[in-house]
Amino acid sequence: MVAWPDTWRSPAPTPLHLLTAAHQRGERCALVTVLGIAGGAPRRRGAQLAVTEHGEVAGSLSGGCLDAAVIAEAHAARADGLSRRIRFGADSPYVDVVLPCGSGLDLQFDGALPIHTIDQIAAALTARTLVSLRWESATTPATLSNPEDADVVVPPSMRLLIAGASENLRAMALLAAQANIDVLALTRDQGLRQALAAAGIDAQEPVESQWPVLPIDAWTAALTLFHEHEQEVPFLRAALASPAFVVGAMGSVRAQTQRLDLLRAAGVDPTSLARLRGPFGLLSRTRDPNELAISMLAELWQHWRQFAFNEPE
Repeated sequence: MVAWPDTWRSPAPTPLHLLTAAHQRGERCALVTVLGIAGGAPRRRGAQLAVTEHGEVAGSLSGGCLDAAVIAEAHAARADGLSRRIRFGADSPYVDVVLPCGSGLDLQFDGALPIHTIDQIAAALTARTLVSLRWESATTPATLSNPEDADVVVPPSMRLLIAGASENLRAMALLAAQANIDVLALTRDQGLRQALAAAGIDAQEPVESQWPVLPIDAWTAALTLFHEHEQEVPFLRAALASPAFVVGAMGSVRAQTQRLDLLRAAGVDPTSLARLRGPFGLLSRTRDPNELAISMLAELWQHWRQFAFNEPE
C-alpha cells in the first residue's frame, strides 16, 4: 500500500485557487470534480477538491465519509499524471467505501492538467469570470470551453462589500471571512479597522468620492450595517447603480421606509430602489451582533445560490 503524505487544510479559498497557486510554486496538484450524482448527496454537481503532492487540500466532497478515499485516489492520479472517472458509493467498484446517504458520485480525477489550461484558469480567477470546464472523455483532462458547452461552470468567489460601524460590522465581517468570502469592510472607526485588519480582513476608511469606483462586480454583494441611516445614502446610491447581485441593509421595517425616503430624495430611481433588500436577514429579530450576522449571512447565501447556481430561494 502506497503511503501518501499527511493532509492539511489549505488557506486557499477554493480548489481552483489552490491548483493555480501550486502551479506557480512548481508543485503538482490533482483536481477532483463531481460530474454525476445518483440519489441524494451533500454536495452539488460541480463541487471540487484539490490536493497537492505535499498533502495540501482545498475543498470537500462529502460530510467526511468519502474525502479520505478521494484524496488517496487523487494522489494516485497525480502520481501517474492521468485522468480517470470513478464511481463512489452506490454501484461503485470500491465496495468498502459506502456513503451513508446511499448515493453514488461520479468523480473526475485529473492528475495533471495541461499548463495552458491552468494558466487559463488563473486568468479567469484574476478577472473574476466564469471557469467553464469540459471533458471530452473520462480519460482526457479538462479544458476550458464556452459555458453553453461546459460540463461544469465554476463561478468566481463571492465578494462582500460591507459598510457600517460597531460590533455589528465586526461580527458580520468575521463570520463572512470564516465562510471564505472575500470581504472589504468600510468603516470610519479606526479601532475597528485595526481589529479587522489584525484578523486578515481588508478594512478601509470610506471616502465618499470613491463610492462610484468601488470594486463591485456582478459577483459582489453590498450590505450596510448602520444605525445612522443618513450615512448609508452615498454607499447605497453607488451599490444600487452597480451590477451587485444583491444590495441589502440592516434595520427594522420602519428604518427601511426611512431609508427609501432618503434615497428617493437623493435622486435614486424607482427601479434601483426596488433592488434594495431590507430588513436584510432571515430572522425578524436577533439578540446580539453574532446572531444578526448569522441571520444576514444566511440570507446572503440564499441570494448567492439563486444567482450563481440558479437554485430557487
